[in-house]
Amino acid sequence: MTLRLPRILAAVSLRRLGSFHDVVVAFLSISASMALAWGWTNFIGVWQIWALVGAYTLLSALLFPLFSLNSGAWRYASLLDVVSIVKAVTAITVAFALGNFLLFRGEYLPRTAVVMSFFVMIVALGGPRLFYRLLKERKLEASERQTRLPLQRNTLLYGFGDNADLFIRNARRVGMGGQIIGIVDDRPKNRRRQMHGVRVLGNLSQLDAVVRSSELRGTPATELIVTDTRLSPRQLAEVVSAAAPFQLTVKRLPDIANAGAVDENAPIEARPVSIEDLLGRKEVDLDTSEVARLIAGRRVLVTGAGGSIGSELTRQIARFNPARLVLVDSSEFNLWSVGRQVADEHPQVEFVERIMDVRRRARIFWLFEREAPDVIFHAAALKHVPIVEENPVEGIETNLIGTRNVADAALACRATAFVMVSTDKAVNPTNVMGATKRAAEAYCQALDLGSEATRFMTVRFGNVLGSTGSVIPLFRAQLARGGPLTVTHRSITRFFMTIPEASRLILHAAGHGLGDGRARGQIHVLDMGEPILIADLARRLIELAGLRPEIDIEIRYTGLRKGEKLYEELFSTEESMEPTGRAGFMTARSRVSDVSFLSRSFDTIEAALAQGDGPRAIEMLRRIVPEYRPEAAGEPDLRLVPTPRSPTA
Repeated sequence: MTLRLPRILAAVSLRRLGSFHDVVVAFLSISASMALAWGWTNFIGVWQIWALVGAYTLLSALLFPLFSLNSGAWRYASLLDVVSIVKAVTAITVAFALGNFLLFRGEYLPRTAVVMSFFVMIVALGGPRLFYRLLKERKLEASERQTRLPLQRNTLLYGFGDNADLFIRNARRVGMGGQIIGIVDDRPKNRRRQMHGVRVLGNLSQLDAVVRSSELRGTPATELIVTDTRLSPRQLAEVVSAAAPFQLTVKRLPDIANAGAVDENAPIEARPVSIEDLLGRKEVDLDTSEVARLIAGRRVLVTGAGGSIGSELTRQIARFNPARLVLVDSSEFNLWSVGRQVADEHPQVEFVERIMDVRRRARIFWLFEREAPDVIFHAAALKHVPIVEENPVEGIETNLIGTRNVADAALACRATAFVMVSTDKAVNPTNVMGATKRAAEAYCQALDLGSEATRFMTVRFGNVLGSTGSVIPLFRAQLARGGPLTVTHRSITRFFMTIPEASRLILHAAGHGLGDGRARGQIHVLDMGEPILIADLARRLIELAGLRPEIDIEIRYTGLRKGEKLYEELFSTEESMEPTGRAGFMTARSRVSDVSFLSRSFDTIEAALAQGDGPRAIEMLRRIVPEYRPEAAGEPDLRLVPTPRSPTA
């Protein structure tokens, strides 16, 4: 408290000094105006004129506080302060002239004096404020020049508008560890314009000349901050591509112009442009009421809760206030991590962490009997195609037998809903992982048709950006090592969405499916948009790092791996796609196997696994999933290959 008291006293003293200044200005303004109107001799000798000067000064002292002229610091004076000054002076002038007319019929108050005092007051009140701010900004600029580091940031802004205005003013007030050396803007009307002394140096096509000019001036550009928040993903990608040859780091600002109150004493942070920004998936407006009916007040269990999808599902589920949250994972660290997040972000939610392997049927049944979950989200799985190809026994045990264990336990405890997280690799699979997920889908479909107490729903989608072991973290790690970035094939494509979006759509598909009895036995398929070329994804990541593809960083093509397809599909030719009436997902209606046939087949597979007979287990898997064709990996049916797009389309 003792440290802050002098600051408070100083602020109060400055406000009083500002108020005193304004009253003195009022006195001098009316005095000068009356003297000019009456002449100096009459002005000095007539006491009635001095009475009017005193009345005007007193009226100003009474009305100024009503307009809060000194509520803000002069160093932050802006156009809004000038507007307040105009309002205050107008009110004083009108009140004074009207009062004089009513009391003295306008005697001793020339109209020229009223008009002159009005304009003199506005200039005399606003001028010192703006001049003081200008001095402060010049002082900050001089201080920055004196403390400039050799490797400081020299920033170019892209976009001439309100966001750029706010950012420049904030940077000069708070400091940004560098300097703003110019603006780049593509609109012809802004050519050669200035903003707070910062000039528009050219458009994006002239970036080469702009950068060379900055080097000649001794302030080589190091980063480009996009201030225009209206850019489409394609336009943003063009900016990134234009900046890459000059090794400029590209960042973007939030929409600070429409963000409401901005802390004037805190720096406005520009964040690096991410690959998610370039994907440009449109945010889907979803109905949360269906999710709330599914989750709120119910006991919810999540398997694979520590994984990429499972942990995000857990965080989103916690927002809907379940009665109890049971987190299941075989990894101690992952389970601990997601548990801490739930505890920190949602302390009101009761939760329990269980280290458990879905392959252990007896333990799963014990847990379900103990916890009696109402809703189960089954996200536990082995998902990496090459690893499962090398370890097919473990893949079948986890993805197929593990799913049956959890589904059967849900059926035994008469849960309300069971939701299995599936993958697009289950469609026309060419690898063990995809075949196990398709077999698990078939089992859930069969249970859904045969069970009255429990709904069994499956949600199928493609790759998620940033999940552990996925292509984006791999590319970033390779980029950090200086390359090369490895891509298996020039034409390989994949569907992508972000982890939060995928998790949100899983919840909404499950909520919709629970309320729609007609959807029994169907598979919910998330709308993944268009497939993306992995090679284009690699190029964009290199450019985001301010580097040039194939010049600074090599892209190396290594060949398709065992079980890998050139493209993925969301629907097979045997499935019919049906709309749901909800944005973000559709349903696939496909053949449904007999549950007794599937149970017998699973028993046979489990027996083969127990004997270590992997080939026998895989042979049975092919009987369950006849479309499983490992020999077709890398051999696309050109009738089915979707048209790929770049990450900016």
